Amino acid sequence: MSPRANWKGSLKIAELTCPVALYSATSTSDRIAFHTINRLTGHRVRRNFVDSETGEPVESGDQVKGYEVGKNEYVVLEPEEIAQATPKSDKTLAIETFVDCGEIDAVYFDKPYYLSPSQSDANELFVLIREGMRKNKVAALAKTVLFRRARTVLISAYGDGLLATTLNFDYEVRS
Repeated sequence: MSPRANWKGSLKIAELTCPVALYSATSTSDRIAFHTINRLTGHRVRRNFVDSETGEPVESGDQVKGYEVGKNEYVVLEPEEIAQATPKSDKTLAIETFVDCGEIDAVYFDKPYYLSPSQSDANELFVLIREGMRKNKVAALAKTVLFRRARTVLISAYGDGLLATTLNFDYEVRS
């Protein structure tokens, strides 16, 4: 069974647009997962959300997100407010610039994806882009929205395809 694309959209360089798909280059499915079990009954334990002061269970409809601004002080965000703040995706990997291969410090690398053409009529353009990058020993920096999050992506020639690696922002990297 062939892998399913995690994302489909377009790779855009100036006026050129190539339909592409992203596939996870790594997998966590083979990791061992443990469940919490009741030692006495052997049944799985379910996690309940309870009010930290009263100890009473809180139904999912009464739960909202909150950002702590002080000790026990929160700014409450309703689901609609969070949805409004979520960046909208135009399904485009918009290349902003090219950099020399190796110029980006590996500490910024987050998650690698294989990038390939999503339509057979895009193969020729895709190969042209890949081989141009390989010949000039450059990688591309692109902006996009992936999985409801604005991301910068490093795109480089990799074997018969391209590797698209999401990058961490400066504030995410510890010094």
